[in-house]
Amino acid sequence: MQHHRYGEEKSIPFRTERYFCSNGVWYFDTRGGHQKGPYISKQEMQAELMQFIQEQITQNKTLKR
Repeated sequence: MQHHRYGEEKSIPFRTERYFCSNGVWYFDTRGGHQKGPYISKQEMQAELMQFIQEQITQNKTLKR
C-alpha cells in the first residue's frame, strides 16, 4: 500500500522501483529518465544510487541560494 509523502495532498502518483537487474548487471533510473550503470552487484548500485541522491540534494541546495 502506498502512502502520501511529505507535502503530497492530492492522489498518489504511480511509482516504480528505481533500480533493476538486466543480464546479470544492475542499473538505476533517474527522475530525468536516464539510466545509470551497469554495476556488477546490487550493493555497488545501491552505493552509487545513494551517492547520486546526495549529489542531487547538494546541488538543489546550492541552486536555492
